[in-house]
This record gives sequence, structure tokens and C-alpha cells, in this order.
Amino acid sequence: MGKKDSNKITKVMLNKHRIEYFVFIIFGKLLTIFGFHSIKSTSKILAFLFFHIFKIRRQIVLNNLTIAFPKLTSSEINKLAYKNYKSIATTFLEIFSYKKLTKEDMKNIFSNKNFHIILEKYNENKGLIMLTAHFGNWEYGAVATGLHLNLGINVLVKRQKNPYVAKWLNGFREQYDNVQINLGVSVRELYKTITDKKIVGIVGDQRGKRDGIKVNFFGQTTRTFPGTAAIAIKTQCPVLVMFCARQNDGNYEAIIEEINHLEFQGTKEEKIQQFNQKYMSILEKSIRKYPEQWFWMHNIWKY
Repeated sequence: MGKKDSNKITKVMLNKHRIEYFVFIIFGKLLTIFGFHSIKSTSKILAFLFFHIFKIRRQIVLNNLTIAFPKLTSSEINKLAYKNYKSIATTFLEIFSYKKLTKEDMKNIFSNKNFHIILEKYNENKGLIMLTAHFGNWEYGAVATGLHLNLGINVLVKRQKNPYVAKWLNGFREQYDNVQINLGVSVRELYKTITDKKIVGIVGDQRGKRDGIKVNFFGQTTRTFPGTAAIAIKTQCPVLVMFCARQNDGNYEAIIEEINHLEFQGTKEEKIQQFNQKYMSILEKSIRKYPEQWFWMHNIWKY
């Protein structure tokens, strides 16, 4: 491929990204006009469109739910899947509406009864890894944690394909004093963040590579990445798992549990497997309590 062809492809991709971003912003502006309280009704409309009309990743969601909950009937699976689309729509609508919320508003929609656990671990002065998942509203969770503790969270994020959307999301995170770390930075930089006694937030439920760490999830084998476990074990920093479960009133409760990896026995590889299994078991427990709030669009059992 010549340089001219390469430049042409780059230009086409940038134009595509600009169009996507334009639609993204227009949608966000419309929602801002209608206000934060329109989210409930708007999420129903979006769920109907994406589940019944456009059928975006619908078969993956239905297959995943059938595997996870084999005792449910086909009708029950469909109802749960529709609720899942509504929950995901609500999450993204909430993120769109963030400019309507002050820092105090953001703090108030989260129950703070469990945040003392985070502060206790942070005060051990060893750095802290906070593992979350695509559950409830994971973006709000990182923001609320920082606000309740009056601390900036260093959030490890996957680089977005669309640079304009990525910039918008980064602005959302930084408005609440969090710092974005792009996935792909050197491992040394991550080590430094932790050894500098800071908090690193990581979304850990992405499916790993074909040769990744094997774990059991809802009775089936899936693959996971070793990176977070390896860093935690090497630095010996505390690790908390935190999920933000949406309640019936639209507010959130933080579910927090520790992974005490210092208790793990065996080789480094065996400890990493135990770490990842513990995380996935905690995630499964929370999903069983709030099955509609996880991102079932992941092809989690691909390998």
C-alpha cells in the first residue's frame, strides 16, 4: 500500500469518526435539554429499539443468559435480556447527563456506608488496586469513590477507536478529578503509580486471549488476563473489588469485597489463577443478585 492510499484511508476514518462524534454529541445535547429525570423513560425507548428492532448483539446476550441461568425458561431469558438492554441504556444515558450533576449531586446518589473500607485500605500506605466490572454504572463508581474519599483515582482505560469520543470521555473523568491512564502504557508506569501509594481503578471483566488464565464462571470455563494479578502480587498492594449496583430509586450502592492475595499459595502462575478465580467468583455472586446489570454483550465464553 502506497503512502497516498494510506493517507486516503486515514482521512476516511477521521471523517467517519467525526460523523459518529456528531451523532454522539447531538444525542447528548437532546438528553441535556430533557434533563436527568427523562432517563428512565428514554432508556425504555432505547431498549426497545436495540433489542427488538436493531437487535444489536441480541443473540450473544440470549446465549450468555441461557448458559448462565439454565433453569430459566425461554420467556424468562427474553425478559431478563430486555431488562439488561434497559440497564445498559440507563448507564450510557447517565454518563451523557453528567453535566447536569454537581460533585455534591454525584456524591448523593451513592450510599457511602461502604466507602470506609476503601479508606482503611488506602491508609495502609501501600497503594491500592480497585477492580470493577461493566456492572451497574462503572464510570459513576470511579467518580463517586474519588469524591467520597476526596482523592483522585487513576483509571486504567482501553483506548477508544474514535479519538473524539475518547476526548469527551476523558473530559468527563477529569471533571471529577480522576486521571486517565491508557491501556498499553508500560507496566513500569503502572508499578510506579502503585508504589507512589496511589489508587488505580481497573475494569477486569474483559475476556482474555485464547491462551489466557483459565477460570470458572457460571460453571463454564473462560479466559482472563494475568496483568492485574501479576502487578498486585509483585507489589503486595491491597486489592478491593467494587461494583456499583443500581437501586430501584435510581441511586447506587457500592458492593465492596477484598481479594486477600497474600493468602494464596503455590507458584506465581498458580497465585495468578487463584486471584483471577476469586475476582470472577465475586463478580458472579453480584451478577446473581443483580442479573440485569452486567454487560452480557461480552462474548465471555468464546474460547
